[in-house]
Amino acid sequence: VDGQTVGRVYWDVVPSVPAGSAAVALDTATLVQRMKDGLPATHRSWPWVRAGGDDQELALWLEDATQTAQFGRLLAQVAQRQDVLALSGDLGAGKTCIARGFIREFFRNPTLHVPSPTYLLCLTYADEEVTADASEPDAGKARIPGTVVYHMDPYRLKHEGKIAALVDFKEAFDKHICLIEWPQKLGGQLLNDETPPRLEIRFEGTGPQAKGRRVLLRAINSQRWTKQLQEWRAAGRIHAPATTSGDSASTRATASAAITMSGPEGKGMRALPADPKTWKVLGIETSCDDTGAAVICGDGTVLSDVLASQVGVHEQYGGVKPDAAQAAHKENIDRAVEAALEKANIKPEELSAVAVTVGPGLALCLQVGILKALSIAAQHQLPVVPVHHMEAHAMVTRLPDPKTGLPSVVQFPALILLVSGGHNMLVLTRALGRHTIIGNTLDDSIGEAFDKTARLLGIDTIPGGPQLEKMGKEGDPKAYAHRLPLPLSKSHKQSANSCDFSYAGLKTSVRDLVKAETKRVKAEHAESEWETQLRRTYCDIAASFQAVAVKHLVQRMERAIKWVKEMEPNVQHVVVAGGVAANQLVRSSLTAVVEAGGLQMVCPPIRLCTDNGVMIAWTGLERMKLGLYDAPPSANAVEYSVEVRPRWPLGERDPRSTAPAGGRYGK
Repeated sequence: VDGQTVGRVYWDVVPSVPAGSAAVALDTATLVQRMKDGLPATHRSWPWVRAGGDDQELALWLEDATQTAQFGRLLAQVAQRQDVLALSGDLGAGKTCIARGFIREFFRNPTLHVPSPTYLLCLTYADEEVTADASEPDAGKARIPGTVVYHMDPYRLKHEGKIAALVDFKEAFDKHICLIEWPQKLGGQLLNDETPPRLEIRFEGTGPQAKGRRVLLRAINSQRWTKQLQEWRAAGRIHAPATTSGDSASTRATASAAITMSGPEGKGMRALPADPKTWKVLGIETSCDDTGAAVICGDGTVLSDVLASQVGVHEQYGGVKPDAAQAAHKENIDRAVEAALEKANIKPEELSAVAVTVGPGLALCLQVGILKALSIAAQHQLPVVPVHHMEAHAMVTRLPDPKTGLPSVVQFPALILLVSGGHNMLVLTRALGRHTIIGNTLDDSIGEAFDKTARLLGIDTIPGGPQLEKMGKEGDPKAYAHRLPLPLSKSHKQSANSCDFSYAGLKTSVRDLVKAETKRVKAEHAESEWETQLRRTYCDIAASFQAVAVKHLVQRMERAIKWVKEMEPNVQHVVVAGGVAANQLVRSSLTAVVEAGGLQMVCPPIRLCTDNGVMIAWTGLERMKLGLYDAPPSANAVEYSVEVRPRWPLGERDPRSTAPAGGRYGK
């Protein structure tokens, strides 16, 4: 500045597009990254920190998983006995990523398998000397000999404090090191404002954020951590001590590792072609009951689209059976990927990257796709792009028109309605990864209600929604509407006046109606007429159910449009995505209310409404353009690198929404 070199620069970025301009506001994350890339290399070091409200607090910015793990390694380098690190934040925020970096660095083992302890509640790691006659895994040579690292996650415990029956906390707190995810689940007797002395690490940000996390560090009743935060604040960055051992993997990592994606966990990744339009991305989808694989070119051209359906596998169970779905995925995954590559006329080594669904979904199914993606990436040194399943449903509407090649009309901000068998949410999307939940389901989704009603009406196919729609076209939507109450119409004011959904009550009403009408028909008609009369009755019930279910959807959409216009006056588009978006009554009814609100509704092509590999590959491309991809694992670490997110919030919740950010299933 004026010929002088400054230590740091802060920007306040306020995107502005003049009225009537055809220009599109640049995503803030992209703009900031471009400004950062324009600085001299000596001024790109991370993470810049800014003081909080007092000496015990510090804020920093972690741009991606690589930086988050690197921060964990730096914490390990200053670790001491009796350290307690309390890691808080929503699902998918990065708590386990910090713990993994810490544990690998502490035991000097960069390939150590460090899974999430969410199912086992507590995992312990000890060095060679300790594990000689003990049950803890041999993690490697500890930085502090004889010290055990406890990695805890009591998230799944229903009652606070129950973990005390499994862990000797006096031993752990007094003699060793503890990394505790979801610390609030420990209960007040184990963790309060005074004890144990600790460093609290709180993530602000959830879901597939486009660029990074803001992390707050706070010392609780700890002079040691207060002093450490003061040192970092004075330095203006998080740094390792000068006495760090020279053989540490993290000391060899450069400050630009997070930008170049070349951290110690991902050596040997091939560079991407300079022109994004030439990129070729393989997308893999295995979140539920269909195996999808597709290859897309960087300009949006779909080179191949393969889907292996599991129709006929789950009908006998009345729903998707996770272990049966996993077995079918294992049987289909290799053939699906090979077929996608063959149809695209491309070899695996000619790919630019592999994108894969990592959540939300069924954990057993997600594992199959992730393992396949990591195997390909490791073998051919390709970047790996983790994709959020529901974000992909929304983003596929931005795919260029295959006939004209013109870009999609969808611009941000946009209102997104995601409707499927496991999801029912209204989302304000300001950019890729920047989502606010406007409304969510309080119990069941509309897709689940469709499938359950279909089974009640004798439809065995899965999903049952399409067959239910056909039955409804033969029936009278007014025949039983008076016996199926509109969801939330009699609920307390907050729920009734929100944008949240509820379909559990409607499912129950349909069940009772089917039972009563079946009994009536059999009582009033001869047995020879039962089949004909029941068919007619069931068609009327199907039509009436659809009318009420869609009316609830429309009512919530109408309110959401008003809310979003208040929040983002420039909003122009409403995107309706997910399997239920294929229903014609849903489309026509929502189109009417959206156009009445002065907006344009956009839906994916019918074939892309259900799960598919195209949406994963395309979303992977969009994320790659923002630098949001991971380096491949080494060939011998593929199985250890599989990490699924069966529950992964899409974003933060609008305070007016009464439902959990992830809905009933935390998705």
